[in-house]
Amino acid sequence: MRVLLLGMGSRGDVQPLLALGEQLHGLGYAVSLAAPADLGHVVASSTVGFEPLSFDLEAPLRDGLGRDALRGSATTQVREARLMRRVMAQTAEALAGDVARLVDEADAVVSGALTFDLVDALLTPARGRRGASPPTKPHLYAVFAPVWPSAHGDSVALAMVPGRTATLNRTWSSLAGRVAFDLFRPAGDLVRTRRGLPRQAFRHYAAAARRTPTILGASAHVVPPAADWPPALRQTGYWFRQRSQAGALGGRLDAAVERFLAEGRAPVYVGFGSMPTPDPRGVVRGVVDVLASLGVRGLVSEGLGGLTLDGLAVEAAGLALGVGATPHDLLFPRCAVVVHHGGAGTTAAALRAGVPQVVVPHAADQPYWGRRMADLGVAAPPIARQDLTPARLRAALDVALSPRARHAAYALGELVRAEDGAADAARLVDTYLSRGRPSSRGTRARPRRAGGRPPRAARAW
Repeated sequence: MRVLLLGMGSRGDVQPLLALGEQLHGLGYAVSLAAPADLGHVVASSTVGFEPLSFDLEAPLRDGLGRDALRGSATTQVREARLMRRVMAQTAEALAGDVARLVDEADAVVSGALTFDLVDALLTPARGRRGASPPTKPHLYAVFAPVWPSAHGDSVALAMVPGRTATLNRTWSSLAGRVAFDLFRPAGDLVRTRRGLPRQAFRHYAAAARRTPTILGASAHVVPPAADWPPALRQTGYWFRQRSQAGALGGRLDAAVERFLAEGRAPVYVGFGSMPTPDPRGVVRGVVDVLASLGVRGLVSEGLGGLTLDGLAVEAAGLALGVGATPHDLLFPRCAVVVHHGGAGTTAAALRAGVPQVVVPHAADQPYWGRRMADLGVAAPPIARQDLTPARLRAALDVALSPRARHAAYALGELVRAEDGAADAARLVDTYLSRGRPSSRGTRARPRRAGGRPPRAARAW
């Protein structure tokens, strides 16, 4: 059976799906992963096939449309949402064409948040009955943050009163879902128009998500299960590859990084991934001043925000080292603290490494991860990007460098490492897809023929 994984988004959206794909390949599936063309290096040297989408991700963030964000105009989440809406609108035609072709060639599809509505549009029967029609092929939904409306503040990414159970949390998170749907819907709308299907309201999107088999790849030790999550949801631990990342990074740290790590005490890692940074030089100067005042060394990751040490006489002095893309699974366990933007993937990697954190949320679900790290004792309360100052960073690092945070991070890391989320998720997918395949007594189910009847989109797995 040919399984298509849709990794529309940043590297943090692609890497967990790659881990799932490798597990599915081990179960006998032919797996391909679609992602922006410039993320092909993430999939290199994997057993999973790469299907490049006909556009890049990182280049637009550095130039053109993303230039406003990187130069500081995106100072609020409202402005960032508008930029995201423009990005999705401008890529809608290419995304719709690519995904339509790939879905047509696949026997089953695993979509993410940015592609769920598009796949729902492609798999809706053109002449189906009114109401909920089963998809024409098996469709599963993979997410890495708790995005469903919920009253439980610890179990929903966008809560009005975090840490409490309140109806207001459900109302607010439902509203956030409507806003997100408006951001991500252009490609789905385009497909429905071409197929002569009506443009759908949010209630259709929500109903489709509730009945679609869904897997949340986030540890229950970090995201507590909520009683009001939909019945179609299953939760596993985080999805990590079983071996170190390969491809362009070669599964090892750069020689300069190795030398720096060997020359002194474990450093503080600072990096904001693909997030925009309004004043990168100012941020780096503040970071270096704080590290010097604390007497600790640092690794500063440039990321797409351009955090560079150029012009600062710190590398020669051994205080800090600038780095590019570096495998987190190899680097983070050798750091004293990880300072990051709160992306789901980076948070998971820091948790797995068992090191304390400082979270500087920029947008979306990142404030949630920052709060959860503080609640679990591995970090100080998060510092919103616009509130980041040297004084606040120093105070947060004081907490993260404390024995209490170090012990809490180590204990939580042991729990996270004991899970095998990608393998558990692959078994869930396999069990679901096997319902539509004939099986031999005492053997694993054989792949069904392309075009065979898919399993029902059931409430229960």
